[in-house]
Amino acid sequence: MKKILLLFLFSMQTLFSASSEEILQYLSLSHSEQQVLDIEQVFNSMRQSQENNESNASTTQVTIVYQEYLEEHISSNEITKALELYRTPIMQRYVNEVKNFAINQDDMDAFLASLEEEPLLTERQDIVDDIVKALVNEKLQLNFYRSMMQRYSDANSSSENNDSKMTPREESYVNAMKKSLKNQLLYGSQVFSLEEMNELKDAIGSSIFNKIKTVENEALVQIMNDFIQGIISEPKRPKEEKSKKAKQPPALS
Repeated sequence: MKKILLLFLFSMQTLFSASSEEILQYLSLSHSEQQVLDIEQVFNSMRQSQENNESNASTTQVTIVYQEYLEEHISSNEITKALELYRTPIMQRYVNEVKNFAINQDDMDAFLASLEEEPLLTERQDIVDDIVKALVNEKLQLNFYRSMMQRYSDANSSSENNDSKMTPREESYVNAMKKSLKNQLLYGSQVFSLEEMNELKDAIGSSIFNKIKTVENEALVQIMNDFIQGIISEPKRPKEEKSKKAKQPPALS
């Protein structure tokens, strides 16, 4: 009877949506709020380049809408696993390095040039390639790129809206994203030992990491689509109520 009850409670937990408090903990631990700041910068840049921007959505609610999307698409069980992952020593160190990562372009260019004469160990290169594959989701990057390019509808031919495959321009964009990230990882990961790199690869390659990052990217794509279409994304709850939201079990019929 006890086992049945435990299984029931576990199955119910997987149905609960993550609470505001859990999502805020995650955003803090993972430094993922930077993605929202980045997209706000994109919006601001797009506004400044338009003569008439009255139809554009305000970014004042972007952070709240983004948080709500995560709450609705991540379960309490999943966010618990994500928090556990980000509390591991290797992920804490990774996040800390990301927060404090500052590129000296001259140093980075010199480092990348040196790799042509003295390449890194093949194993380290392979690990970086695996991490890049986990971090850069081609489908979602393509959707994000297409969302951004909607505002240039006159410049896009109908062939560039083919969902079945990428156009040369789209493929170039996605490959550029991969190359940029790979160069940064090669340069920035010098502080990690080979053993630590393997730990990091396993963490970033985990199913829970992939799940959370997929939801985050989907949230950004939706926000971008709404912005392009002139839709003001309004939070479903007033801002002051978000901190009060607690997990509530669904009503049993």
